[in-house]
Amino acid sequence: MFESFIEALPDKVRSTNNFEEFGTRFRKKNNALQYRYVELNQLYKKFIVLDLDEPKSERLNFYNLGSAFLWEEKGLPPPTYVVINPENAHCHYLYELRVPVYYTEHAHRAPQKFYENTDLALTNVLGADLAYVGKFTKNPLHPSWRTIRHGALYDLEDFAEYHLDLRSHKQKQKLADSLGGRNTTLFDTLRVWAYQEVKQHGSYAVFQQLVDNKALSINKLFLDNLNGILPAKEVLSTSTSIGKWTWKHRNSIGNGNKNRGVLELPDDMPIKEKQAQGAAYTNVIRTESVDDTIKLAIHACKQRGFTLTSGNLEKCGLARSTFSKHKEAVQNWMRILTT
Repeated sequence: MFESFIEALPDKVRSTNNFEEFGTRFRKKNNALQYRYVELNQLYKKFIVLDLDEPKSERLNFYNLGSAFLWEEKGLPPPTYVVINPENAHCHYLYELRVPVYYTEHAHRAPQKFYENTDLALTNVLGADLAYVGKFTKNPLHPSWRTIRHGALYDLEDFAEYHLDLRSHKQKQKLADSLGGRNTTLFDTLRVWAYQEVKQHGSYAVFQQLVDNKALSINKLFLDNLNGILPAKEVLSTSTSIGKWTWKHRNSIGNGNKNRGVLELPDDMPIKEKQAQGAAYTNVIRTESVDDTIKLAIHACKQRGFTLTSGNLEKCGLARSTFSKHKEAVQNWMRILTT
């Protein structure tokens, strides 16, 4: 029943029961199949895998099957496997290909692009998670999940019969380019997203919850990183910092000159008081900018395995003069980010 799924896995498979609590480990295939999540072969793409997180209708949710039959509602072919989490009805769709797509050094780019465009088109039509990269999947053999097997096999050309548009779709999420490792990449990617998102919300509590959720979602993209995902505590510390800062400065973000008119002071306020408040505001901005520089340098040092000395922090972007001038702040952030 699952022979082709098992055969497509590499001899040693990364697997886990809980990413945040246990991380992942390479195990022999037979042992790995005892775990809830397994890593698919990334050099030999035998499946298109989609992550659907939301129940799509009351009828389906009543049976706790979530999006298990959304493919039918959308007029798409049945997935080879639909793997359902019975606790929240989230699903993984696995479409098995007759002919795998190779991502080895000398493989042709055209089949890869065809595969990627088909994956992207299915993701958008089904409203699947754009941040999901198809690396780890719910293990369809594991008793934690409910698995529906349709047994269908596909060529990539088969999906053209279902009128998929392979051109005009949102792209899957890409992480901001960063030389500082996972922490800096998380920081850069999340803050850019938060600057755009904050304008849509009138409640800090709601906004912060969204920032936290986004941070955890970004963290999942580090599954293929050599060191895996970051600890949830560290991710949420970063998201809290970004959420607070972004909310505090939501009225100035995107206004070009962020200090002009940010305080929205009344016209009849005495000029000396305006100057005093403006100076105080500028000091706050300067302090938070320094804090951001300090935090990024500490994260970069940790990622590169350096001890947190002034010399190493300088190598990671914190000027020695800044270290000396703000030594107390540096020590404070070192204590917060390393405990």
